[in-house]
Amino acid sequence: MQTFSGMQRSIPYQNALSQLLLVGAFLVYTGLSTLYLFLPPLLAVLFLAFYKALSRHDLFGVLIVVMMMLIFEAEKGFWFGSTVLYFTLVSRMVIPKIEQVVQCRPCMGGIFVLFSYPGYWLFIWMANQMFLLELPAMDWHIGLYIAIEFLMVVAFI
Repeated sequence: MQTFSGMQRSIPYQNALSQLLLVGAFLVYTGLSTLYLFLPPLLAVLFLAFYKALSRHDLFGVLIVVMMMLIFEAEKGFWFGSTVLYFTLVSRMVIPKIEQVVQCRPCMGGIFVLFSYPGYWLFIWMANQMFLLELPAMDWHIGLYIAIEFLMVVAFI
């Protein structure tokens, strides 16, 4: 009888499996954030994850975050692909210039949050103006979301 002393069990795609489970958890969380308005939609966290995956050249990570952004858009009723387009433009054109000047972590966290909520709203507003559509709504919950997600983004940077 042979013995296989050099063999061990491992899951070859453990990282991919955990990230797909993260997408499932995000799907459940997005549904809960629609029901309970005190839960932020995690737009700034998605932007930070998208930027980090782009800067690491991690294609699978970018695809996972894009999948989460598309879930966010579908749940909130935004245009298909608008977050992907906006975050790609900001990640490639604006954030690298700001990183050359700003070096503090909380400041960069604030910049990510400001580009996520007010910046994305302005982007959608300009697109809606171009196509003569109604203006996107903005209420007092956005301030709460900005405060909560600022703390989350600063913790993750």
